[in-house]
Amino acid sequence: MKRSLALGLLAMLFFPALFAQLPPNQPEQDCFSAIPLCQNVYFQANAYQGRGLEPDEINGTISCMILGERNSVWYIFKVQTPGNLCFTITPVDSTDDYDWAVYNLTRASCSRIGVDPSLEVACNFTYNTGCAGETGPNGRNDCPGQFESCIPVLSGETYVLNVSNFNASNAGYTIDFSQSDATLYDDQAPQIVNLTSFCTGVEVEFSENVLCSSVAPGDFSFAGPDGPYVISQVLSEQCDQGGAFDRRFRLVVDPPIQQAGNYTLSLVGPVNDFCGNGAAPSSGTIFMPLPPTAAMAPLAPQCLGGNLFTFSYTGPSAVAAYQWDFGDGGTSRVSTPQYSFPAFGDQQVSLIIRDNNGCEDTTSEVITVWPAPVARALQLPPVCEDEPVTFISLSQYPGSALQTFSWRLGDGSIMSQTNFEHVFEEPGHYPTMIRTTNSFGCEDTASMRVTVRPKPTVDFVTEEDVCLGEPATLQFASSLLPFEQDNIASWTWDLGDSTVVEGGETITHLYGTGGGQEVALVVRSDKGCADTLIKEQMIWDPQPPQLTFDTVCIGRQAFLSAVPDDGGQTRWYTEFSGTEPFLVGASYQTVPVLLPQTYFVEQLTKQGCLSDRVSITASPWQLGEGEILGDTLVELPQAIAELSLQGDVEGVEYRWNMGDDEFETGPSVTHQYQHAGIFKVDLLVVDIHGCEQEWRHWVEVINPSRILAASAFTPNGDDINDEWRVIVQAMEAFELRIYNRQGRVVFQSMDPGAGWRGIGEDGRPVAEGVYVFHVKGRDAEGKQREESGTVTLIR
Repeated sequence: MKRSLALGLLAMLFFPALFAQLPPNQPEQDCFSAIPLCQNVYFQANAYQGRGLEPDEINGTISCMILGERNSVWYIFKVQTPGNLCFTITPVDSTDDYDWAVYNLTRASCSRIGVDPSLEVACNFTYNTGCAGETGPNGRNDCPGQFESCIPVLSGETYVLNVSNFNASNAGYTIDFSQSDATLYDDQAPQIVNLTSFCTGVEVEFSENVLCSSVAPGDFSFAGPDGPYVISQVLSEQCDQGGAFDRRFRLVVDPPIQQAGNYTLSLVGPVNDFCGNGAAPSSGTIFMPLPPTAAMAPLAPQCLGGNLFTFSYTGPSAVAAYQWDFGDGGTSRVSTPQYSFPAFGDQQVSLIIRDNNGCEDTTSEVITVWPAPVARALQLPPVCEDEPVTFISLSQYPGSALQTFSWRLGDGSIMSQTNFEHVFEEPGHYPTMIRTTNSFGCEDTASMRVTVRPKPTVDFVTEEDVCLGEPATLQFASSLLPFEQDNIASWTWDLGDSTVVEGGETITHLYGTGGGQEVALVVRSDKGCADTLIKEQMIWDPQPPQLTFDTVCIGRQAFLSAVPDDGGQTRWYTEFSGTEPFLVGASYQTVPVLLPQTYFVEQLTKQGCLSDRVSITASPWQLGEGEILGDTLVELPQAIAELSLQGDVEGVEYRWNMGDDEFETGPSVTHQYQHAGIFKVDLLVVDIHGCEQEWRHWVEVINPSRILAASAFTPNGDDINDEWRVIVQAMEAFELRIYNRQGRVVFQSMDPGAGWRGIGEDGRPVAEGVYVFHVKGRDAEGKQREESGTVTLIR
């Protein structure tokens, strides 16, 4: 039974005096200063008070230790050979209550324990319910709740163990790993496995954690172009926080790198792991880029009116990010920005660059914006023929003096006065421009148009989104300027398909062909002035979408494509005469294809026009049929199985997984097994179309001289691994008993051929879990044979 938070707090109230007896916080009460375990049995003479400098390393919301650390100690060890990791914590005082948790830090740091629940591989937070207070992952079941299963581990993995003293006793404990079949003795020397450049030096990664106290600047030498160099500082995240070990160290190079190139880093001093293994001297080559150097191209002053500065980086370094500050609140992050300043004056522009290593440099330049004049003239209303036009300048010259001033009139006249009168001899539209230049040479222009007895303004409105077969409507929209006394006398429509219509403010016309139709409207005034406007009336003739058919392996989904025009949509139907589409989109992933499947598609354009409906088909490749023939039972020591695929499969690639981590190729294989067991053989065949098919076959390998039994079975009724049995040969007086974790017999038999299908003595299925079996009997030579083990039942 797991203890609750309320009971845990109550236990603290019962032992106030004991806390005073415990030693204060020690470095090993934090994960990054864990005690290294380099032997099978470790004796902890005294327990600890407190939780270290990092008291919240264990998060009770994601750990079975719901109260987090309590008077805890951290240990660290590295696995040398794979197997099962088992240990038992035995208190000196059998009434003490110890809890524990194991974390896999092979690819993580101590700081991840409180946020990543996947790092916790085993944990126990249970009352001391007997067994002299012993606890740990050792597979024992004599004190339910205090013991967990052994932990399967791999070589090279690093683990940390937290042991918490729940009742705050001062007595210590023993941690015994001798039950493990995995080896924990770390006799491998650390090695440098990776070199990475950063802004001020090189990051070194070791193959395992090394002691912070054994790493110093003098342990390394650094050589390359433009030397000599020294390592002036060693930085480490965990060591800098007060930890005892880390595997990544940043070495600061002095002086800074001045030339990009290949450099050599050498380990020349003693660097040790936490079991005392020293790293051998070694060297590695690393390419060091130049530190970033910010520089920008100088820019000449520009005039305020229409200024547009193009800034560019001119430094030698490769740049990952740019930060421009234009001095007036404007910024940019592009490499070559363009910027217009809204006011004249001097602006200090700065550039910060950052390279791929996150290194930065900055520079700045002063940019000058000259003031510009503002050309402006009094806007004139239209005038009648032979009347004088009065031109008045409203130009301004901030921050500078006027240098030149001129007018250019639409009839070719050039004037230099500020204000004047002028008479246009011919009616029409006269563009007029005023130009001013200041003392900096900056100029500005302004334009206006003088209209003398203009022609009628011609306009009409075409209809949008007209589909072929629908009438198009054209709407007359011509007018005369208000000051004119002219009236529109007539208008003529040329509809572009040899049809001409006189008059009519609204024209409706049915075109016989699609595409752009050129429509011309001629408007005449009662004074004989006329003007013509030509516009295009588009008649849309939609085409079906562009089709892409697909042929796939049978039983797989096909990808059909029916691409409409830009802005259009594709509608999909299961029948040619269907009224409601089952899909609207450019592509369709079909259901698994067993037979050819035909669909029908049409395009609805963005103008609302509907195309003809066309068919598109998904077809399957046909797969061959076959089966695996060959041995199902072989005996050691030869244990050679011959298997082949028989049938009409046109395979081009055969991949056999023989079930023992070995692989074969070809339609027929001969394979020798090295140990007994039941092996699942999987065959994957790729045929000439690239389609994959799979077959499965079971091969049982027996050892006549041993009692063999599978470690797990799945009695779920699928006829695969539904029955567990013991494999024996020539055994007399055979007796088999299977026990649950409470020690009660759930199955027994004296028949060597009998199998267990997960049914208990009461005739009902037993629960999923681990069971213990015991086999005894006499072999062919009359010798008594006995063997015990565990079997996992998975529903």
